[in-house]
Amino acid sequence: MRFKPKALQEILEVIFKTAGSDANEARVVADHLVDCCLSGHDSHGPIRTLAYITAVKKQDLVPNQKPTVVFSTDTIATLDGNRGYGQVIALAATDLGIEKAKKSGLAMITVRNAGHVGRLGAWAERAAAAGQATLYFVNAPRPGGAQLAPFGGTDRRLNAGPLCLGMPSGEGKPVVLDFSTASVAMGKIRLARNKKEKLREPCIVDGHGNLTDDPEALYGPPPGAVLPFGGHKGSGLCMFTDLFAGLLSGAGADYEGTPGEWYPTNNMMALHIDVGTFADIGTIFEQLSAYSAWVKQSPPQTPGGQVLMPGDYERQSRQERAEMIEVDDKTWEQVREAADMAGVPRATLDAMLPGAVA
Repeated sequence: MRFKPKALQEILEVIFKTAGSDANEARVVADHLVDCCLSGHDSHGPIRTLAYITAVKKQDLVPNQKPTVVFSTDTIATLDGNRGYGQVIALAATDLGIEKAKKSGLAMITVRNAGHVGRLGAWAERAAAAGQATLYFVNAPRPGGAQLAPFGGTDRRLNAGPLCLGMPSGEGKPVVLDFSTASVAMGKIRLARNKKEKLREPCIVDGHGNLTDDPEALYGPPPGAVLPFGGHKGSGLCMFTDLFAGLLSGAGADYEGTPGEWYPTNNMMALHIDVGTFADIGTIFEQLSAYSAWVKQSPPQTPGGQVLMPGDYERQSRQERAEMIEVDDKTWEQVREAADMAGVPRATLDAMLPGAVA
């Protein structure tokens, strides 16, 4: 189905509010999910709705939580998310990091015990708008948080290992690199499973030790594991998401337990760098613009193709999807299931559809 972005956001807001969120929380979460689709990352969009509502019903995710400050100085802080929606907790952490870095030039915020924090690029973009460069590490501890096999291994031992790096730009076009250390992001595997599609490459070791491109093999039975990208390099980088986001936040990185589909608790480490504190920001922006132009002038390997800077894909996607977002049938079915679970009357959702479908 094809949805108008604002109308899809309103549908999701109704679901989250009915499930117990106040109006502001419902707006923040729904806006984030729709923005993920607009930026070309459907893996972090409405497909997450059912997992969120299921977690609320199981009391693994608690609506209307605000982060608790465990400790704070002029430059660092640790926040406890109290099992609240990760988008709300990450937004608060980002704003705190921006505030501290503006005063001191540099800040580090760690977060523990938050819900799924969503697309990290969104937080890097927010910080970049305030003139700050950022570095994010995220992990998801047990039970069952492990999804990746370590280099040379065949079963689940590591989390998906999300990282993000952001750099502000004077053109309002920040350079943002947002990726998982998995060969294919977990959300994209779920999306391929919903669409009954194969993955772009064999990157799953099934429960019998065989390499495959079938997303079903991750879920089993017996469950499989995703390979990290880049062999030992991706595997080692993934381990540092556990060390930085897990250990430094005080949450730990213990993965013993039965793997399976569940709602993850996220921990995060965010480093904020106020660019104007370290150098003339106008000069930095000029140099970045020249650097980006130099990189993108490289002759493309594919005729008619283009060389992109990190963040260009998301900006292009927002232009292409500004009027319409495609939601596959299986994902929409899961959104409706989430609405039923939350207690949204079918008639309410049906009444919203005529004005929502593009």
